[in-house]
Amino acid sequence: MLGERFKKAREFLGLSQTAIAQKLGIVHNSIGRVESNNIKNPNFHYVQYLIENGINPYFLIGKSDEVAGKNLEDFVKKSEYEDVKAELEDLQNKFEIVQETLQLLQIEVDEDGNLKKRDSNI
Repeated sequence: MLGERFKKAREFLGLSQTAIAQKLGIVHNSIGRVESNNIKNPNFHYVQYLIENGINPYFLIGKSDEVAGKNLEDFVKKSEYEDVKAELEDLQNKFEIVQETLQLLQIEVDEDGNLKKRDSNI
């Protein structure tokens, strides 16, 4: 299961769930939910952090058994690296805009990816 791969990757880096969550500025149970397969889409920053710290992205998605990988720069030609990096940053910006919009509209996304109206009494 993919959650187990994320756990192995985190442990490979010698980090606890709490330690990596603190580095990313998120709550540690977000990491636990990914590792126990209770969330479909891992936090973008979590994935990015693992890859930037030497975890093989193909390991994370189950296409390789090698935990240690190369940095993103090594997976693409040097001339293409800046384009790939810019695309990733653009996707992150779009994701943040969607999150802000959902928050303004008081809409939540449940663990299954379904939209629902946030309880305004909270």
